[in-house]
Amino acid sequence: MIFPPFSRSLAVLLTLGLVLATLAPTPARAEAPRSVEGLVAQLASIDTFAADFVQESRDANGNLRRESTGQFVLDRPGRFFWRYQTPYVQELIASDGVLWVYEPDLKQATRSPLEATRGAPIAILMGERPVDEVFRIRALKGEQGMAWFALRPREDRGDFREVLLGVDARGIKEMRFVDQLDQTTRVVFDHRAFNEPVEASRFR
Repeated sequence: MIFPPFSRSLAVLLTLGLVLATLAPTPARAEAPRSVEGLVAQLASIDTFAADFVQESRDANGNLRRESTGQFVLDRPGRFFWRYQTPYVQELIASDGVLWVYEPDLKQATRSPLEATRGAPIAILMGERPVDEVFRIRALKGEQGMAWFALRPREDRGDFREVLLGVDARGIKEMRFVDQLDQTTRVVFDHRAFNEPVEASRFR
């Protein structure tokens, strides 16, 4: 199996950070939003979002290229923890204006200022821009008990041209990132917890 280079993993994370920052779910609703207006109405700031995830990447022909699992924690404003547990351990942590990347197997840690990523999706984690200012949104046909939406960046830059968002009554459940070469990265969240306390030690 070919494992993803760091640059692609980071690109997924940066785009994910943008969407999660702007698509923060409110407390549970009776049902998932079925229209763009309903989705936008659901959007509101939250304190925390934590979940396990399974991530898989497929080429333009739908062939599975790699799969990974891990944990994600968002603590607004401006802090997140993204840990790949398999197939190898890698941690990306944003806190106090700095992005840290830890690779235990290589005994290596690198840091870069979040300010340096201005214009990249991760920068939106620090802001309060409404999702419909960042993306053009359209509703898709629901499937698997979820409502689906397609989001395309209003600014034509970045690695991914479209994000497909699946939400249920609780909030974000699944995301699919489609890049410029029609390769797809799918992230499915499980054991989701919204607005519950998180350990500050994760961001150190």
